[in-house]
Amino acid sequence: MSLITKVYTTEECRGLDRLAIEKHDIPGLTLMQRAGAFVFTTIQDRWPDIRSLRVVAGSGNNAGDGYVVALLAHQAGIATEVYQVAETNRIRGDALIAWQQLNEHEVSVVDELNEADIVVDALLGTGARGTLSPEYENAIARINKFNGPVVAVDVPSGVEASSGGLLTENPVSADLTCMFIGAKLGLFTGPGLRYRGDLVFTDLGVPSEVYQDSFGVLLLETTIKRPALPPRDPLAHKYRFGHVLVVGGDYGMGGAVILAAEAALRTGAGLVTVLTRSENVPSVLSRRPEVMAVGVDESTDITSHLARADVLAIGPGLGQGSWGQTLLKTALAHQPVHLILDADALRILKSQEWSVPEGCIFTPHPGEAAFMSGVSTADVQTNRPSFAQNMSHQYSCTVVLKGPGTLIASQGQLCSVSQFVDGALATAGSGDVLTGIAAAAYARCGNPVEAAEIAVSLHGAAGARAIRENPGRSLIASDLIEALRI
Repeated sequence: MSLITKVYTTEECRGLDRLAIEKHDIPGLTLMQRAGAFVFTTIQDRWPDIRSLRVVAGSGNNAGDGYVVALLAHQAGIATEVYQVAETNRIRGDALIAWQQLNEHEVSVVDELNEADIVVDALLGTGARGTLSPEYENAIARINKFNGPVVAVDVPSGVEASSGGLLTENPVSADLTCMFIGAKLGLFTGPGLRYRGDLVFTDLGVPSEVYQDSFGVLLLETTIKRPALPPRDPLAHKYRFGHVLVVGGDYGMGGAVILAAEAALRTGAGLVTVLTRSENVPSVLSRRPEVMAVGVDESTDITSHLARADVLAIGPGLGQGSWGQTLLKTALAHQPVHLILDADALRILKSQEWSVPEGCIFTPHPGEAAFMSGVSTADVQTNRPSFAQNMSHQYSCTVVLKGPGTLIASQGQLCSVSQFVDGALATAGSGDVLTGIAAAAYARCGNPVEAAEIAVSLHGAAGARAIRENPGRSLIASDLIEALRI
């Protein structure tokens, strides 16, 4: 198995395949045989006592990989059947050769999925698009009724490999997915995450040069270490580590700025100031006396605070009323160099159609991304990469699209995706903590993409640590802040 450092869209994976075949003279059939062998070896390693195996096949190269698996299982003495869904006259190229080899060895081909120890899903590959035909819908339903383990070849059938969107309401629910040459982006973000099961990956032995010119999307590590943040100079003073200004906390929402401010301190900001409703100031100071808290109303001149800050994070608990609108309008007029917009600040921005300076970081959850894009939340979740890219292009900013498989895009290009996925982070205030982490990271490194990637990595790592240290109870956002400690 190979280490996954980047993930790829379907088109990028096809490009990797072409380079391996055309530039490095590796026959497509050889890659297919290696892929099938990897799946079969993985199955043997995980389930060494299997006596029967079924392969569900379509007609493309994904089916060809499945035919190789079936032949190897048959040769190993395992009772093997191929449930052939697609018409065999549609099989072409290398898959046709694998099909012919299967028939030469008289492997059973059937038109029904019979019981077995293992089912291999080789029905639809990475190129699947649009609405599925009834025959494929029926085959997927039969696979999902199977009682034993299901192994998907490259991608579970019914999951769109580039976006993580679903081609059918109930895709194949795999226990294990075996990926080849390029790990698929759609298995790391969006609804597709639910169906992938465990992931294993192999580069099929292609030369490293194949990957040198590929863009791909960086798979972020989930580590509690401060990646890319330099060690603190023992002779430095607090101003060397950045002054973060957090603005928000309308009536009843003061906790949001407390969480963001505290997270910024824990991530290493030298100073943190909060501008909030006067009623929130005592709560801020009693919770975290290290924070400077200032009560402001719509008539308060906040320009002196804006001028002293290295990073402005505005939005947590801001509300969408006149108070929040006034603060955001003033902040944008000041044209801060380093600006993070979250939550209600994004909704106000969209409603008022104000412009933002370049270098901004937006941190929307899917609902906020939907509002800014004029679509439904379900639409965003269907193609998270596209919406992150489009928003980052429209506003010339860096976007952190939160949710399952958090994505980072900048200036219209996807940059990275988080490998940390856990529903425990779906809790009130979790996004405010991320905003505070991002603000501190931005103050330290000065690069929006780098700051976003550091923040997402630390946020995921804090979640992993909090879950590990507090098993059996629900995670709350404050637990993430405590877990930021080294």
